[in-house]
Amino acid sequence: MPEHTLPAPATAPLACVRDLHFSYDANPVFAGLNFAVHPGLTLLFGGESCGKSSLLRLLAGVLTAQKGGIEWRWLDPAQSLGQAHAPSVYWMDPRDAQHDAIAARAYFDLLRARHADFSQPDLDALVQDLGLEEQLDKPLYMLSTGSKRKVWLAGAFASHCRLTLLDDPFAALDQRSIARAKVWLNRVAQDTERACVIADYEVPQGVLIGHSLALDAVASRV
Repeated sequence: MPEHTLPAPATAPLACVRDLHFSYDANPVFAGLNFAVHPGLTLLFGGESCGKSSLLRLLAGVLTAQKGGIEWRWLDPAQSLGQAHAPSVYWMDPRDAQHDAIAARAYFDLLRARHADFSQPDLDALVQDLGLEEQLDKPLYMLSTGSKRKVWLAGAFASHCRLTLLDDPFAALDQRSIARAKVWLNRVAQDTERACVIADYEVPQGVLIGHSLALDAVASRV
């Protein structure tokens, strides 16, 4: 059990992964994976090629399992993820360049239009906390890797989605920004209505983990 762990809340899961099988061509990643995503903070951790990013993409609806599936508390079982799912989920692949041509301010405008619970006061606080004031009007391709990560984090926490998915959230951040990001993660950790799933190589110190899944122990290594 991670050192910084909250007691498991007596709340129904927001999502249940059941008998999930996924592979890239002939390379299996998961075979019969079962777990639940509860409100608060869930950690997926493990080494290279254990399936952390793949599982986030499956939760986001970017990838489709070959067998099994994911049941969402807020969706009718007959609904596909698609457009019904997107307004409820924040996911940004840190390697995706689709928004590189627009400025950070325009990216936040897109999120504000997509997510009904987007909080401008929280965004203002995050911009200050993460030192993004001078980056707002620069195209994202001009930003450093660390500054782009800060934009994704600010968007994630300000969007207030039912499900937030963060891949390697502290990569390329300076120590002050890591500390501020952990403060915001710990707020999410105590939310009883929303869930955040983060993927990392190890258990982050100073973060209140509600649930964790060691993927090295359950994934079929590629």
